[in-house]
Amino acid sequence: MMVKAVSPEERDAAFHFKGYLSTYGNADRDGDVINKGAFDDSIKKHSIVPMLFNHDRNKVIGKLELSSDDHGLKVEGTLNLNDPEANRVKELLDMGALDSMSVGMAIKGYDPIDAERPYGGWEIKQADVYEGSVVTIPANEMAVIEEVKSLDAEDRKELAALRLEKRKSEALARF
Repeated sequence: MMVKAVSPEERDAAFHFKGYLSTYGNADRDGDVINKGAFDDSIKKHSIVPMLFNHDRNKVIGKLELSSDDHGLKVEGTLNLNDPEANRVKELLDMGALDSMSVGMAIKGYDPIDAERPYGGWEIKQADVYEGSVVTIPANEMAVIEEVKSLDAEDRKELAALRLEKRKSEALARF
């Protein structure tokens, strides 16, 4: 894979957001509860995972950088604005139609929450994260996007003008 270096200004022109892929200690719609620290080993192995739309492996829309805090599995997401599906998701995030996330994981350690009802929900003690998704309906209602950062058309024009001025001054400095 080839990665092209970009300036900080160009990197910041992408669509970024922050939020939680999962939270600790609360039951989701399936009755599952994820313990604090359940993702720690996974994050040590790979702290960046693909971002999908609605867990669809054919809709890779960006990447997620993972970390863990007291509240849950925290993410910083970057949408690939060269992808039409990612742009559609961006528009839905901007208008507030989407604001939820969901973790795609392989559960490594768990116990039934109620021994009498082993399929009534699990206490998840360890799991490997393999993807994260922006979703329409989350299993965990507390897994939300909290902060969105993007540039509108006016900001993009201003950034382009700043880049042009920088290039001009660099060119003049060579003489």
